[in-house]
Amino acid sequence: MRGFVTLFARELRHYFVTPIACVVIAVFWAASGFFFSFNALFVAAPDMVSAFHNMSLLLMLMMPLVTMRTLAEERSGDTLELLLTLPVGEAAIVAAKYLALLVILVLMLAGSTLAVIPLALYGTPDYGPILGGYLGVFLLGAAFAAVGLAASSCAANQVVAAVLTWALLLLMWFVDYAAALDGAGGAVRWLQHVSFSVQYLDLIRGVLTRGAVVWFGSVIAVGMVVATQVLRARRA
Repeated sequence: MRGFVTLFARELRHYFVTPIACVVIAVFWAASGFFFSFNALFVAAPDMVSAFHNMSLLLMLMMPLVTMRTLAEERSGDTLELLLTLPVGEAAIVAAKYLALLVILVLMLAGSTLAVIPLALYGTPDYGPILGGYLGVFLLGAAFAAVGLAASSCAANQVVAAVLTWALLLLMWFVDYAAALDGAGGAVRWLQHVSFSVQYLDLIRGVLTRGAVVWFGSVIAVGMVVATQVLRARRA
């Protein structure tokens, strides 16, 4: 347990020693605030559904910038071998790095909650769907982080890890488009159920379905298992 806590603290500290986390968090806050203000002032749509939609797209663009260094930097900096000599298992290493990513994700979403203040001051928002929407966007971001962690474990450097993560996220976002083709059979239509763009629709409305929670939980589990197995193969 002590080794896990030490790894987690080391990982989190590294994010804030370098400007990566601060820049990504600041840009996310600024972009999400801009889009919310634009919708409220110029589109006359001051609601959190559009805000959650914009946050989801921003997370897909920005999470690869956070996850790219998790394991790829260890490999390119020749510190991965040293990390693997520590008396902790591969699963603990992956879990510590993933937990640090979740802290960054929480900080990103926490700053966006300022958008709720004008809704509370000038309207009568339903806080249930807002809370559900934030939980949904958190699940979406957590799944993005797991995909990025798995990609980083397989990449030789950070740039490759970021590009690979973007490619995987885009594929998993638009994979349901194949089901819209004329003559698509049942074997193709199941893609509608494994697409991020389909699963997140209820989440941004504040509706957490059991199927969506299981789907995002499965993506997270697969990402962490892949990263763990890659580390295990390198240690062997």
